[in-house]
Amino acid sequence: MIRLSTATDVLAAIPAMLGFTPVQSIVAILLGESEVDGMTGARIVLVSRYDADQDAEIPAERLCGIAARENATGVILTVIASGPGSAAALDNMTSLRDRLEAEGVTPMLSLHTAELTEGAMWIDLDTLERGAVPDPTTSAVHAAAVFDGRNVATSRAAIAARYGLATEADPRVAARAAAEQGDDFARATITEFAAVIRNGEFPSADLAARVGLVAASGPTQRDAFLGLAHYGAAEAHAAMILVATQVRGDARVQTLTITAYFAYIAGTGPEAGIAIDAARASAEYAPEAETRLLDLLDIALQRAMRPDTIAGLTAAGVESAQKLGVEFD
Repeated sequence: MIRLSTATDVLAAIPAMLGFTPVQSIVAILLGESEVDGMTGARIVLVSRYDADQDAEIPAERLCGIAARENATGVILTVIASGPGSAAALDNMTSLRDRLEAEGVTPMLSLHTAELTEGAMWIDLDTLERGAVPDPTTSAVHAAAVFDGRNVATSRAAIAARYGLATEADPRVAARAAAEQGDDFARATITEFAAVIRNGEFPSADLAARVGLVAASGPTQRDAFLGLAHYGAAEAHAAMILVATQVRGDARVQTLTITAYFAYIAGTGPEAGIAIDAARASAEYAPEAETRLLDLLDIALQRAMRPDTIAGLTAAGVESAQKLGVEFD
């Protein structure tokens, strides 16, 4: 069990807990009570990041709802901001703190640092204690993340760049394959993509185009891909994100939605949020895109629903895939 008992422990752990090093941000860590070996201690309920200049009203409403649902009793708030925006960030953090405290969530720590890099100075806003941020890559939480195969990006922007546009896979190739294979097209494509996930391979441009076409064919075909989390959500996410960067229009919206699902149930909430944002942006140029699953994932993420709450969609996806003739190991 990893314990965060000091301000330096908390600050060093934030990048690994989020999956990236935040800048100009407010980070809220909701805490609840847990009992281990007969001893009562604190457990982390939620780690959430907001832009430092964002009005506190919406984050406060969201956090209070989650705190009530999860019986959170305490909160650690950290402002990571420098320059002229620091004053506004501190005001927003104070508003957030006051709202949570009014709902019975006790402020445990309120910290401020300009950046989460080794040697940056931090201050406890309640006690005025000061110190230096240690190297976040040496924290126990970072080591645990690496051990679990999770990457800690240098910034949120670095993660978002992975969801951008790569060279487009030729959709004509997929259209010809669909015409040749007829009713067997979806089954053959999903089966081939499943093999890519199982073997940890990179999908070819040809396969990416075919996956995009199947995903955009309708909710049943799209949902069939959710079943591929059967072979590992993280592995499915790694493969599907490469597809999403190579397709356009409705195909990009649907493959990004699938990517968001894989990221969510793999426990990487920030990546799920970035995938959802990218899907929303793509949907603006694809008005025909069906977005009910995207809406569902967005609501689940905003309410911080546990990944296992929505993981049941994998079984539904397996069922959809089997109706198309896909066989699972």
